[in-house]
Amino acid sequence: MEKIELEEVKRRELDLLINFKKLCEYNDLYYTLAGGTLLGAIRHKGFIPWDDDIDVMMPRPDYERILNNDIDTSILPDYIKIISWKRGNLCFPFIKMIDMRTKIDTKFYDSKICDDHIWIDIFALDGNSDDDDKTRRLYRKSTKLREKIFIRIADVSKGKSTIKKAIKPVVTKCANIVLPINELCERIDSNAKMYGFNDGKFIGGVLWGYGIGEKIDRVNYMKPIEVEFEGHIFNAPSNYDEYLSGIYGDYMVLPPENKRVVHGVEAWIMDGEKLNE
Repeated sequence: MEKIELEEVKRRELDLLINFKKLCEYNDLYYTLAGGTLLGAIRHKGFIPWDDDIDVMMPRPDYERILNNDIDTSILPDYIKIISWKRGNLCFPFIKMIDMRTKIDTKFYDSKICDDHIWIDIFALDGNSDDDDKTRRLYRKSTKLREKIFIRIADVSKGKSTIKKAIKPVVTKCANIVLPINELCERIDSNAKMYGFNDGKFIGGVLWGYGIGEKIDRVNYMKPIEVEFEGHIFNAPSNYDEYLSGIYGDYMVLPPENKRVVHGVEAWIMDGEKLNE
């Protein structure tokens, strides 16, 4: 295998995003850029310079079609695969599109449990209550369940002390016996669907989101605009300002250098061939 640098990782992620857009158009699915990817498109017209992943979000009904394999994937290249907890090949409660020609090391998760290919994340948007207190409780429950996943997928070979290295395998094994990852993902997914996507005024990423700041108007979300990302055009919600402000505050101001988080993923290609420029 040949190790690749960050810029090549980003090119591969962009290739996945381009193919995801084609998949959505082919199957009449609605999507938009999400999180730091949407912020990058608005502020930088591409990746945030210190970021190294891509996120997209979809209305729950469209997301479910991918989750339940109710789409035509024949348009995708052979090296691209869609994985999810429901298909039994992902340890997170959402969907990923991966490049099978690659390998990665996240340095945090056990690669024997979690998939280890370059990816993009695909998240569902679900209904939120009009009552902010109820919405906060919904997100809090999701966060608590999410923390249990990290216990189960931790790399047991790593720890800051000998004691932690000794305890982690026992804790991880016991946690997976009591509540396996797939059952935990199902609980998180069920909690996220408490309010139907089309039932109320507001929606948000309960499944794996940022909290109540992500709560946005549903109707305006479903009015797409086009934004540039790394020289290509993708969908963004017309109320992107509401969404980004709720998550990041004054999102056009660069954060201080000590807040510019890099995921630190190491990646390799298995075929030795780089993407065409």
